[in-house]
Amino acid sequence: MKKGVAIILLLLGFAIGSTSIAIVWMRLQISESAKLCGRLEDEREVVMREVQELRGQRSWALRPSVLASMVKGRLSMPGPSQTFVVGARELTARTGGLRSMEASETLAVVSRSNSGRQSR
Repeated sequence: MKKGVAIILLLLGFAIGSTSIAIVWMRLQISESAKLCGRLEDEREVVMREVQELRGQRSWALRPSVLASMVKGRLSMPGPSQTFVVGARELTARTGGLRSMEASETLAVVSRSNSGRQSR
């Protein structure tokens, strides 16, 4: 009978000891997870600040006054020396008569870019 009680006490002690070690191990895992979570939250804050700064830069760059200053002088109308007026007959001849008579009777203005190529 004493052997049976000793074995039961030994098993009970082993179970309590194992449970205690498991609880300590779980607490260590929770602490590691909390540290990692804290680092990730810090990184997220830094990234969110960077995103906010980039959004501010984008909204500043898309202001009409900034856009106007960026394209100043590049979006002007071509001068008279760079403009050709095409008559209705020439337009019909170039398009092969594919346009309707109403559209071909109007004048088309074809501007030449600075490189000398023609665009329509």
